[in-house]
Amino acid sequence: MISSIDVEIKRKAFRTIEDIVSAMKAYAGVTIRKTEEFVRNIRVYEENIIHTMLDITTHYPHISFEQEQIGKRILIAFGSSHGLCGSFNEKMADAVSNTLGSNDTLFITGRRLKSVIESRQIGYARHIDAPVSATGIKQSLKETFSQITKIYKVGGYYNLTVIFTVVAENRAVTLTEKILPPDMKRTLTLKPSLVPPLTYSEPLAIFDKVLEEFIYISLYRCFMESLKSENWYRLRSMEGASENLKRRISDLDSLQNYVRQEEITGEMLEILGGGMFYGKQRNELKVE
Repeated sequence: MISSIDVEIKRKAFRTIEDIVSAMKAYAGVTIRKTEEFVRNIRVYEENIIHTMLDITTHYPHISFEQEQIGKRILIAFGSSHGLCGSFNEKMADAVSNTLGSNDTLFITGRRLKSVIESRQIGYARHIDAPVSATGIKQSLKETFSQITKIYKVGGYYNLTVIFTVVAENRAVTLTEKILPPDMKRTLTLKPSLVPPLTYSEPLAIFDKVLEEFIYISLYRCFMESLKSENWYRLRSMEGASENLKRRISDLDSLQNYVRQEEITGEMLEILGGGMFYGKQRNELKVE
């Protein structure tokens, strides 16, 4: 039969795991709040860039977006490098399977997503680690942007599509969004400036820089949204694990009380049995 000491060792182990889970829940919650604030600011900046592109294409009609090259595109899937985030990477892999074409070049962020993609025997061209914090996004973004630029230069691609997860109204949704060519339907609610922008540089050079900034900030937003969604999944997983740990600890508490009572009862029976034995021997000696 298990001893109370063994039960206490298990309780301490579960308590340690519970502390780790609580720390992970707290970190996930902080990351979600940070990314929410960043995403709001990024969206405002992104709208300003789109407004700038609208001004340039309106006042300089000879500048326009290149025609989409059908069948040639870069597809970027945003996953996670760390686990304990539920079905986050599996759902992303499902979206990749449904979106990836035979002529597409797949770019993956996140070791965990890479493992899922490889297990499904889906080919990919590039891979980098996904950031684990908001401050680490800039390095991943810099590397991603650099590699995408290289692919464009050697491959002649112009279509860029991203697959990432967003959390809205306490629900996670996987989105597929085209970055290049820019979806100018987003400008329907905007109005161009009445006066052409005053500049000493060539409008085409300005437009190229604005377009480059648009790609950069769009990828930045995808990284932020993906990091937020990853931690949303992780928070839900940790909440489930926390509830399970509480139940296990409660069961161990009950077991420990039962085992301890049995041990005490056994000790008392031994004491009483020993006393009766010695009492019987004393009586036999008196008779003799």
